[in-house]
Amino acid sequence: MANVTPVSVVVTRAIHQADELCRLVEKAGAEAIRFPVTKIEPVDDHDPVLAEGLDALDQIEIAIFVSPNAATYGLSLLKRLDRHLPENARVLAVGPGTARQLGDRGIRVSAMPNGKYDSETLLSLPDLEAVAGRSVLIVRGTAGRELLAEELSQRRARVLHLPCYQRSPMDQPDPEIVSRWADQGFDALILTSVSATDHLWSMLGIDVTTLLENMTIVASSERIARHCKSLGFAGSVVVADNAGMPALVKALELRQ
Repeated sequence: MANVTPVSVVVTRAIHQADELCRLVEKAGAEAIRFPVTKIEPVDDHDPVLAEGLDALDQIEIAIFVSPNAATYGLSLLKRLDRHLPENARVLAVGPGTARQLGDRGIRVSAMPNGKYDSETLLSLPDLEAVAGRSVLIVRGTAGRELLAEELSQRRARVLHLPCYQRSPMDQPDPEIVSRWADQGFDALILTSVSATDHLWSMLGIDVTTLLENMTIVASSERIARHCKSLGFAGSVVVADNAGMPALVKALELRQ
């Protein structure tokens, strides 16, 4: 990506998650503009939404962590409450970032998808093919896709949830970056979730169309790309091969 030097790339990931992506963008010769649009915070330990998963924890046969946040906040929650997954439970990770977070905390990952890192690919894993009568715990945020739970329920699994973190939009955008954006414009913007897309549109308000007018959006999935279009974005959207950080940066080459 030697020819990407003049490209300025807006990175919308949460503050605590942006370092790796920004580092890879800069290594590729582009400028990384940190513009977090989402706050990610733990669910209160006594929140009733946790009861279902915690009450059935000892019965769990398969635990699915759907994101690095699920691994970080889910295992932190269990540690604070002095709770543990059963030793014989199969642990599935949606991708390498999630697997790394689990491994760093001493959890052995039984399986993860190859290629794409999403719910559809998770559902193709052998561990999830014959789950009738088995207890499956989905560790996730308080909001998100229901595809995984719905499909597993159709396969007659007993599906339980542990919604251990919540996402909300940042209180306000960085005024200096917005001012530079309006004056000079940026070249590309990376979006890694539907919720981040909604938060970006909400934060920029009536200025969103003007600010995004001449930009390329790099999306980590077709679903995010479609959501951008549904919100009225008429520009170029490039979909990365998968949701991994290297794939997102590689996708920037497509706009040269």
